[in-house]
Parts: sequence; C-alpha cells; structure tokens
Amino acid sequence: MAITHVVSHQSFWRSAGGVLLKFFVSGALLGTALLMLPISRQQDMPVLDVLFTAVSAITVTGLTTLDTGTHYTWLGQTIIALLIQAGGLGYMLIGTIALLGKENFVSLRRQSALGVTVQINDGLSLFTLIRFVIVFSLVLLSFLTLALAVVWIPAYGWIEGLGKSAFHAVSTFNNAGFSLFPDSLMTAAGGQYMLIIHALGFILGGIGFTVIYEIAQGTRLSVHTRIMIYGSIVLLSLGTLLLLLFEAGNPSLGQGWERLGHAFFQAATTRTAGLNSIDIASMSSASHVFMMINMVIGAGPGSTAGGLRLTTFVLLVAGLTAALQGRQTTRLLGRTLQVENLLRASGILILTLALLSVISLMMLALEPGQDPLALIFETVSALGTVGLSLGITGSLGSPAKILIIVVMMIGKVSPVVLFGALAGRSQSPLRYAGGEITTG
Repeated sequence: MAITHVVSHQSFWRSAGGVLLKFFVSGALLGTALLMLPISRQQDMPVLDVLFTAVSAITVTGLTTLDTGTHYTWLGQTIIALLIQAGGLGYMLIGTIALLGKENFVSLRRQSALGVTVQINDGLSLFTLIRFVIVFSLVLLSFLTLALAVVWIPAYGWIEGLGKSAFHAVSTFNNAGFSLFPDSLMTAAGGQYMLIIHALGFILGGIGFTVIYEIAQGTRLSVHTRIMIYGSIVLLSLGTLLLLLFEAGNPSLGQGWERLGHAFFQAATTRTAGLNSIDIASMSSASHVFMMINMVIGAGPGSTAGGLRLTTFVLLVAGLTAALQGRQTTRLLGRTLQVENLLRASGILILTLALLSVISLMMLALEPGQDPLALIFETVSALGTVGLSLGITGSLGSPAKILIIVVMMIGKVSPVVLFGALAGRSQSPLRYAGGEITTG
C-alpha cells in the first residue's frame, strides 16, 4: 500500500499537471515576495491581498482586490506583467520544457498527455510549434503596444503612455484582464479604436496557437482549426446580438453606434479576456447569466485563455444533435467524431459543473450578506480564469478570498491534470458483456 502510494505520488509530480502546479505555485509565491518589497508598493497592503494579486496574475485571471494602477509602483506593475506573461505562455511552453527535462525528445506518452492541451496536429512538431509561438507572441505584443501607444502617448505622455501600452498589450494577449485604469477600460483614452485593438489582441491570443500556425502556413485547414474559426464567429455574432437584445431598454451600452461596439467587446471579453468597456454591474441579470455561460465555454485549446474550451462545447453540441436525431455516430464538418472525444468532452462538462456547484455553495455560505448572483458570477469568473466581476472582489472576507485563490489555481491546472490522466491511462484488453439502460 505504501509503495503504491509513493509511486503514484511521484508520478503525479512528474506529469504535466504536477509540473504546471509546481510552476504556478512557485511563481505565485515568488511574485508575492517581490510585490511585498517596499519599492513595489505605493503603500502598506495585507499579505493576503498581495498573494491574491500574484495568483491572479500567474493564472492570467484578472480578479483583483486592490487597484493595480494606484497600489503598485512601476516596478510592481512590471512584476505583475511578467507574472502574466509567464503564466500565459508558461501554461504551454514552460510546462512543456519542464517535461523534457535533460532529454532531447518527448516520449510518446508525454506527447499524448501534452497534445490534448496544446492540440498538436499530425505533422506539426512540438518544437516547431514552440518556436512559432515565441515569434508570434513577440510580433503581436509589439504590434499591440505600438497600436495603443498611438493614442495613449498623446493622452498620457511618453513614459506613462508607453508603459500603459506595454502593460495592456501583455494583459490583453494573455487574456489576463488586468488594467492600469481603476475602471478597466471604461475611461481609457482612444474610444472605439482602443477597444478594437484590445479585442484583436485577446481574440488572437485565445483562438489557439495551432490555429494561427495553420492559417499562417496557408495549408488546408484541419477540422480543429475550422471548428475554432466557425465557432468563434458564431459565438461572437450571437453574443453581440443577445447583449443588444438584453440591454435594449438599458443605457448601459451607451448611445448610437457605440452600443454595437460595446456589445461586441463584452461578448468577446467574457470568453476569458476579463476586461470591460462599460459598467457590467449596471447590466441586466439576463446579460450576467449569458456572460457566465460564455465564461464557462471559454476560448481555444493551446491558447493563453481558459474555460471549458470552445472545441469541447462544439463536441457536446454535435453529440447532443446526433442523439436527438437518433444517429449512432456523430458527424461534424464532414468527419465522423470518435466516441473517445465525446466521452472526454462529457467528462469535462460534468467535472466543471460539479466544481462550480460545490464552490458556489461554499461562497454563498462564507458570504451570506453578498448578492447571490454576484457571488456565483465571481466563482464562474475565477474558475474560468476570466477576471470579470460585479464589483465585490475587494469586499470579500479573508476566507472567501482564500477560496477564490484556490479556485483560480484549480481553474488553470485542472484541465491539464484531467487531460493528462485520461491520455496516460492504458486501455484494458478486457471487454464486458453489453447491457441496456433505459433513459428519459
């Protein structure tokens, strides 16, 4: 019994999930220590709030109990930006390099466990993908910084404008949701142009690196890439229309054509970006529930974003459609889907809903005086590593803050742990006799 436990324990810490868990925990602790330095802070702050910020940054969530722009110095803001960058790209790259160890290859089992996370396609080398991700990230971050600097340097001056541009480029690309403005992007200079640049950044950062790679190569697009492109277009279009409908009698989206821009931005940002261009607390309950559904769905595999994953959601919809039509197989984009993919998607959904239910109940028990919808919204945002809030994060008690810290870690690491466990299991040659179960 003891030997089995030791082997199992050691194998977990050598797995993709174990390596990433160590990476995120150590990164959060190091970030907390650096942010506690007097030169990183504008004033004294509780250690728990600093830890909350560090965990939120390394998990690219964006929930904060203290305003980043006023409570931290330029050094503290730089540390937060570095934590965001390490957490976003480290989710795929640093964890991958740690898996390699001192070897110059990846075993088939490790490639299998990792491939579910980064969606390594046939013919695409892991090392080629890593090189592409690094180059693409540097190019896009440079573009976003320069594009924002065009409007923010004239508005805030050279030093502050360039600093804000660089910080927001990192936050946007990594779908982190951190902002140097006290109200996210509500009062930031640049209007609709600034919102378009941010939206471009987190859409490209959240669609998945293999999707960008295939488009850049100009080759025939895989089923995965087509699902991500078509699914993103449908969800963004549907989300924009629904928010316009839900807020038809509400001035929260602004006036005239800017309503369309704000509706599109909020439909896109709820898929784990975490920035807001309007006061989302003033929006209707229907919009809040719709946002939570978007936060659960999330963005693409192998990206800097989180959530259930768009591909998982599409698989579930395809499987449900096949079941309602009475078909024995599930087809999508001219291909027959393997039953293993559907089982995995169903398992992810069940696990996600179970976690949300348990954590929501705990939050409601810890904070009985808070608005229940706001607490559930906070829970969904933390588990999906989104960062949107209805304004209650700073008013949470210490136990609730600790719970949110744990939830942010779970939201970032649990998909890799689950995928690695499923991919690492060998199939038993034994098959049991079939059975029929009545449902419905």
